[in-house]
Amino acid sequence: MKSTSILVVAAVGAGLMLSGCDQVKKLAGGGKPSGQVVATVDGEEITTLQLRSEMGNFGSRDPEVMKAAQQQALQRIIMRKLLADEARKEKLDKGTDFTLQMERGEETLLAQLYQRKLSANVKQPTRQEAEAFIAARPDQFTGRKVLFVEQVIAAPSKIAPERLQPLKTLQEVKNLLDAEGVPYQENAVVLDTLSAAPQLVQGIKNLPPNEVFVIPQGNALVFNHVAASRDAPMRQDAALAVAMNALRSQRAQETVGKSMENLRKSAESKIVYNAAYKPPAPKAKAAAPAAAPAAAPAAAPAAETPATK
Repeated sequence: MKSTSILVVAAVGAGLMLSGCDQVKKLAGGGKPSGQVVATVDGEEITTLQLRSEMGNFGSRDPEVMKAAQQQALQRIIMRKLLADEARKEKLDKGTDFTLQMERGEETLLAQLYQRKLSANVKQPTRQEAEAFIAARPDQFTGRKVLFVEQVIAAPSKIAPERLQPLKTLQEVKNLLDAEGVPYQENAVVLDTLSAAPQLVQGIKNLPPNEVFVIPQGNALVFNHVAASRDAPMRQDAALAVAMNALRSQRAQETVGKSMENLRKSAESKIVYNAAYKPPAPKAKAAAPAAAPAAAPAAAPAAETPATK
């Protein structure tokens, strides 16, 4: 890799000598940026391609919004270049940490680009497959609902679970927390069954009307009550678009996962471990257990960190 860098530098140097004074002036900051160059920082160009890359997939039909976003992205690039120049002056690019981070960053980027290429080659789903996907998920499409959920988020406490079971309303929850001196925060979220975890949606559907349900979230407890709901069935064209995207994403994940697994297996003979770091031998698979009842919802609507009321 080092020899490649030396060759590139040599080629650039030769190009400068052949290009004459105008090119040297340009690198030194002469002239105003134009065309594909949106700005220069001490003579170093920032191009429209770099600006688009910085903005990612952001887009807006409002010219003022787009212009403001471009300015924000451009200022980030400028600031990053200024900081990088200062870091080079301090010779931070010569340290071990920089080298390790560069290697990891390069490998990570290449891995992401390869996975993206694998995903791009995935076979596109058909309309029939999308329609079958929709039919198998009524809660997300034809039976889609928007739920308005009130929450009480309690800080970690030593309240025994059996004392929580009889509680039927959020007011009763707050009364108990007040009596025990447990800090809590009230919150409200909107839960769309289109994007919510299917297990969570099914768990809510199985509850009696107006029942308060509790879901652990880290060390806290989130008490939830569905205050209202609204039917929001998806139109067929919109549902088909969502289903096609979901199927495409699902297939891409399966393709990438299978390719990674095959790649890892095929490379096994090329990998040599220090004895102290050799992974343990895989355990033999145990017999499959008998079918268990469906688990309670494992996730809750997004909530803020508990705070003192």
